[in-house]
Amino acid sequence: MISIQINAAEVIDIEALDERRAGVWFLNWKIKPKPLALRLQSGNESYRGAGVYAIAFDEQLIYVGSYLGSGGHGADFSGDVVKDRWWAHVGAITARGSKVHIAKRSLTSLKQELGVSHVMVDGFVQATNPQLLHKDAGDLAPLRRLRFAAQRSQEFFSSRVNCMDILKRFHFVYVRLDEFEKNENPSSLKDRIESAEIRLIERLAPICNTKHVTLDMEPVRTHADEIVLLIQKSLSVL
Repeated sequence: MISIQINAAEVIDIEALDERRAGVWFLNWKIKPKPLALRLQSGNESYRGAGVYAIAFDEQLIYVGSYLGSGGHGADFSGDVVKDRWWAHVGAITARGSKVHIAKRSLTSLKQELGVSHVMVDGFVQATNPQLLHKDAGDLAPLRRLRFAAQRSQEFFSSRVNCMDILKRFHFVYVRLDEFEKNENPSSLKDRIESAEIRLIERLAPICNTKHVTLDMEPVRTHADEIVLLIQKSLSVL
């Protein structure tokens, strides 16, 4: 197993745009992966699949995900997890990404939970193009991620916020595999990775995960330094 721990600012670029998606004033952070050649210059390992990754914010676990490569059949050792996953997570978790879209039912829930005067809810309600707001643009922000952003509205939606300062508070942990175990194949490796992901989510209930989280379970406080070992142990179960 190869383990990577890295600050988001080392692998992702972010820029505040004048243009706002759907007329929502805060959907204006252009978030994209840094070119692979630039990432590799810093001495970091490749970002190919397959494996399990986690996201920490202020050094606390908030999300666990899996990556199976880009082959499309089971799991393989191709792809680029930064390009295919991580940039979008930052956009959705902050609710600031210029490609963010939300489900209508999520907006309904936010209105009920937070009220229409909440800065984030008000921004969504005041969208000049509501249809575009709900149209898939490649970065869906599910309800739990929107709640996370809403809880930090004074930071994320401040008129004085610096997008790079926010980005630097994100860290990624990535434990990837670069060979099959004996008698393993793409299908069985896919099963092992997804099972490891589900076990971790069920155990830790990360605040920004949606699937596999037990209803009403409080997130287990988990420091970034603990995450690598937890993922390694979960992936070791064959």
